[in-house]
Amino acid sequence: MAFCIKNYLVKFAPLMQGNSTCSRLGCRLLLIPFLLTLVFARTAQSEQIRFNKTPLENDLQLSYTWKDKSKERHQFSFTLPLSDIKTSHHKRFVPQQVTRYQYIAMQKERNNIDAKDARIEIKRIGQSLQIKVNSRSQQAAKKYQQQLLEAKDNAFEQYLSDNYYSHFSDYLGQQGIKPDHLRYISENQAVLKPFAQAMYLEASESGDMRAFLNLLLSWLQSIPYDDLENRLSSNGAGFSPPLALLSNNRGDCDSKSVLMASVIRALFPQIELVMLYLPNHALLGIAIPLVDDEQGLQIAGEPYVLMEPTGPALMSLNEIASSSQRAIDTGMYSYEIIP
Repeated sequence: MAFCIKNYLVKFAPLMQGNSTCSRLGCRLLLIPFLLTLVFARTAQSEQIRFNKTPLENDLQLSYTWKDKSKERHQFSFTLPLSDIKTSHHKRFVPQQVTRYQYIAMQKERNNIDAKDARIEIKRIGQSLQIKVNSRSQQAAKKYQQQLLEAKDNAFEQYLSDNYYSHFSDYLGQQGIKPDHLRYISENQAVLKPFAQAMYLEASESGDMRAFLNLLLSWLQSIPYDDLENRLSSNGAGFSPPLALLSNNRGDCDSKSVLMASVIRALFPQIELVMLYLPNHALLGIAIPLVDDEQGLQIAGEPYVLMEPTGPALMSLNEIASSSQRAIDTGMYSYEIIP
């Protein structure tokens, strides 16, 4: 049994008052906690037998021993540059910091406006900002107010970029933010490529893509699942970027999916990948040829074979949890195509 608790939609509605970008999006951000128990009846459970990390002069050596679905034992070691592991981009989303970004940007914009043309007042009230523009010309007042609102919107986008967040829309169309999974996948491909090449050779000397994916799945599923108690109020802090997941040997469903996508994309830059977001879960799809009676999930006219990296249930390529299947069958998912 595994618990996958997600908090994609972050509550910071007061920041959006007067925000033209979010108005266009119909953006009223809500805290929507979801809790799902994934029950894997009569399914083999993953087993990580051993994990060691050894600091070297400039690298960190990571060593794993685990058993796959057929109880075959695997051992695998690789190194990562310590400098990359110590570089952390992901931070908790803090509404007060967003307000500060916006306030500073609006003050700068106000300084660019001739005081003879308009008197502008910007007030911080809790996590919201109030703007008052007085001018002899109603048209000028409207123009300057729009300039200030655009500066506010741009500051919000800058905060998201600086802290590795992105916009997110769930299957109901509700808008929010989440860690920028696509950016993490893009930026971690280079450092993970040697690992990906070694795992590919470990899986099959003949270069069998499916053998590689199944070995990668069994390895990820054996990594302990991270179900932090504060996830519902963490504002993104529970997400583990790929190198942090490897170093800490823990990760939740979206963290493991991002790591797996990073490894696959490091070797196969052209293959179609998709990240699926269920109400309380995340998994991956890959566009490879279907075999036998496989039923791929059709997205934008392309059939994708699905993969469950989370664990602890050991699930092979094209095998997903019944709860995931129910959510997909009823349309309770959104997705991002991975560039």
